[in-house]
Amino acid sequence: MEIKDVLNRIGYVRINAGLSARELSLRLGMSPQYISQIEGGRISISVEKLLQILEICDFPIERFFSSDINDYEVNNELKDLIENLPENKKKNIIEFIKQ
Repeated sequence: MEIKDVLNRIGYVRINAGLSARELSLRLGMSPQYISQIEGGRISISVEKLLQILEICDFPIERFFSSDINDYEVNNELKDLIENLPENKKKNIIEFIKQ
């Protein structure tokens, strides 16, 4: 994942939480322009601030760094369902998908 992707994901997380850049900045105890500057790539973000953003936005870190942030919940649900199947049903699903 490139820095551009991380910055885009911060914007996604913020919008998903229904927060403006200004509101999130203020909740972090930073200047009103802080998040806009981060999302615009004008200033760097520390891991600590990223974790605070995820916490404020109630966004799981696993989802933030997942390969597909949009389909994370669907992929996890599917994974959980498949993991709980008996072995023979898992094999049936594999054969079905291969067709």
